[in-house]
Amino acid sequence: MFKKLQEYILKYPVAILLTYGILIRLLVFVFYHHVSIFPDSEDYTNLAQYLLNFSLENYTGERTPGLPFLIALVGGNLYLTVLIQTLLGILSLYLIYDFSKTKTGNVLLAFWITIITTSFLHFVFFEFAILTETLSMFFLFLSFWYLQKYEVLKSTTPLKHYLVLSVILSVLYLVRPMFIYVPIGFSLFYLVKNFNFGIKKILIKTLAISLLPLVTFYNWCSLNERNIGQFTSSYYLGMNFAQVATSFFEKAPEEDKLIRDVFVAQRKYTRDNLPYHLYPMTAWFAYNQLIEETDYTRLELINEMGRISKELIKNNPDLYAKQVVISFRDFWFTSSLLWNVNEFQNVTIKKSLIGLWNYLEHYLLILINTLFLLFSIKKLFYFFKMKCQVFDLDLLIVAIVLSGALAQALVTYGSNSRFSFPYFPLIVYFVLVNVMTLKNNYAKRTLS
Repeated sequence: MFKKLQEYILKYPVAILLTYGILIRLLVFVFYHHVSIFPDSEDYTNLAQYLLNFSLENYTGERTPGLPFLIALVGGNLYLTVLIQTLLGILSLYLIYDFSKTKTGNVLLAFWITIITTSFLHFVFFEFAILTETLSMFFLFLSFWYLQKYEVLKSTTPLKHYLVLSVILSVLYLVRPMFIYVPIGFSLFYLVKNFNFGIKKILIKTLAISLLPLVTFYNWCSLNERNIGQFTSSYYLGMNFAQVATSFFEKAPEEDKLIRDVFVAQRKYTRDNLPYHLYPMTAWFAYNQLIEETDYTRLELINEMGRISKELIKNNPDLYAKQVVISFRDFWFTSSLLWNVNEFQNVTIKKSLIGLWNYLEHYLLILINTLFLLFSIKKLFYFFKMKCQVFDLDLLIVAIVLSGALAQALVTYGSNSRFSFPYFPLIVYFVLVNVMTLKNNYAKRTLS
């Protein structure tokens, strides 16, 4: 029976994958039939209204316009937004399969990489949420698929492919601004990999990868500077730094006594009365009280929180480093499944899916992340052992994922596992390829 299944998979891999992906999403639609709205969602729908009015005048800079543009494109209809996200999710299945097959030359391995990726609940349920996770994952993976498909890392590749890649990476930044580091990382990797071909020959292509994303970054930050007086992708950055400084906010000086004391009192209440995973949200829980007691506007308060937090980070590097380690750990060893679980109409389905996530997929996800870290160490060890000569796509995956994990840890605390989701297909691919390599090497040693 297993042999027949294998033959069927080899004969119709794409058809099976697409059928499986569509079936899962239809089942979610039937039993969930809900657009998941969370606190972040309001920022995206608000910006969508600005875009629908064809004006960003006086926009206060909460978010970048990637997801809001999609919402505006369908006239603000959130159901159509979710529909497009599910279609992108299905398209992602093909991209994951095609990428894995092209990279490994193994249809079966590519098939199971794709099946495992799409079988995780968070992969599907993020498509039903008004959040940036699905779009971020799609455009990040699309960039790697394009790299592989058109051999963009080779010095002989036509310039047009670097320009297309730069468009993809610009959209990725507009969806989630933290990914501005990706085009920079791609450019540096390409430059070092092809340096022996001559700097003049490769410089234009190196710049082509990152120039448009950086121009996009500059233009969006400049727009925010005109509207709110800050050159930033999002004015929430001040709150992000406040979350990072949560555990040592009591060290703020006396001139910031009012904000410090309200913040610390809220931190104690959160720690003593609320679940641990809400501890990083202390800054937001204190927000309304601080608005009342300081008479600051929203923007003024967030600016003050950012100023105080940056001073705390500067003056307490040891405590900041400790917090970065915690955030880096949470990126790998916690998990996020964002859904409105009470919207399930069928109690049996609801309990079954909760059990599936809590008792199986949650632990599998952490196991996969752990294996990624171990295999990444192995990959880096081999890279240095070979005197930094092997610049392949797997090394770039390791570099981009580890850099992203570190970057988010440096600037935010809370929901760190959400930041890991866009990398999920790359992580699954890398882990399964390495597991299969170990298996094959072991089989060879056994036979010999």
